[in-house]
Amino acid sequence: MLITAVLVSVCFVILIGIPIAVALGLVAIVLMVVSVGPDLLVVFIQRTYAGTTSFPLLAIPFFVLAGNLMNVGGTTERIFQVAQLCVGRIRGGLAHVNVIGSVIFAGMSGSAVADAAGMGVIEHRAMTKAGYTGRFAATITAVSSTIGPIIPPSIPFVIYGSLANVSVGALFLAGIIPGLLMAAALMAVIMLVAKRMNLPRGDALPPLREAAAIVSKAGPALLLPPTILLVILTGIATPTEAAVVAAAYAFVLGRFVYRELGWAATVDVLWDTARQTAQVMFIIALAAPFGWVLIQQQIPNAILNALLGMSSEPWAILLIINAVLLLLGMFIEGIAIMIIAYPVLLPIILKIGVDPVHFGVILVLNIMIGLVTPPVGLCLYVVAGIAKISIAEITREIWPYVLALIGVLMLITFVPAISLWLPNLLGYGVTR
Repeated sequence: MLITAVLVSVCFVILIGIPIAVALGLVAIVLMVVSVGPDLLVVFIQRTYAGTTSFPLLAIPFFVLAGNLMNVGGTTERIFQVAQLCVGRIRGGLAHVNVIGSVIFAGMSGSAVADAAGMGVIEHRAMTKAGYTGRFAATITAVSSTIGPIIPPSIPFVIYGSLANVSVGALFLAGIIPGLLMAAALMAVIMLVAKRMNLPRGDALPPLREAAAIVSKAGPALLLPPTILLVILTGIATPTEAAVVAAAYAFVLGRFVYRELGWAATVDVLWDTARQTAQVMFIIALAAPFGWVLIQQQIPNAILNALLGMSSEPWAILLIINAVLLLLGMFIEGIAIMIIAYPVLLPIILKIGVDPVHFGVILVLNIMIGLVTPPVGLCLYVVAGIAKISIAEITREIWPYVLALIGVLMLITFVPAISLWLPNLLGYGVTR
């Protein structure tokens, strides 16, 4: 009964428009007062403070800053040009360029919203100019942005690693192959749609000298993803410190290499980064006492017993968890789902023998699918604003791509080696 009351209360408070952080804090306070009494509220303050003091969380503002700097400093435009050089000439080429561009940008920003808002503007404009419908261009831009937080670096992986005490480096490595599979699945659907709709082909390959010039100009930007991974894998820097490297590199590119980042724009970027970081950290801060009170009330154990009562088979429990997460993703913002779900689901997946790194990929991929499913898909709203079309128009076209992403989710869920092969190969263990 308590479990149902808690979950219904959180969802109701969020759905009526109260900010997510406030909703989590209010439910935590009510639970503390009802279960023990007002004396327990001192724990609320302690846990709120403790929730923001984890060292890996320092990576969040720097990855946000890196993404914002690249969007303003000319990096995204050059990434798009390289992607167009690779696949732009085939049928439906600019749709494929959209996906490839998101894969490259994913290795720099770690944010789906940054991809949708930055690369999305360039991609949508190029597609509509080439004769694609605004609805189709917006759809591809939205679904391709979900790749961002799966391929490292990844802000959701940083948050999950901090909350669940799991190696962020292992999570970064675990996301590489799933992210590439997402891109392949989306491009497969685009190929089918391109043939059915007779979509236009892109321009022929430019002369070799012109192509070399495009790659050369984008070269410094393309070095950023391998640089981030290299400094992490060689032990030169932790994932948190690598975020600082990414931000500094993005600033140097925009200010001194491409010379498109003025000082006034830099101030605006810093302000936007501070605002975005504050929003995320406020949610994390007030989620800490919420998670603590759930554990104190034995709610995860009760849910574990209920799930094991339905089935003792790990595959069945994982299927149920995926179904619940996909349903939540349609109504609740991704970070809130992660924060609500991890204290409840982590004991369950440990009990049935699922690796926490593997589960981190499953959880984040579920959240990414939620970003493009109505009615509360954040990337849908971002892209709809860019394209100046309604959410309903995108929704009518998006389902084949969502189904493709769900297919990848099922594959990753039931074939753990897809996520764990790289971390195991490079000797990244899990820290509990």
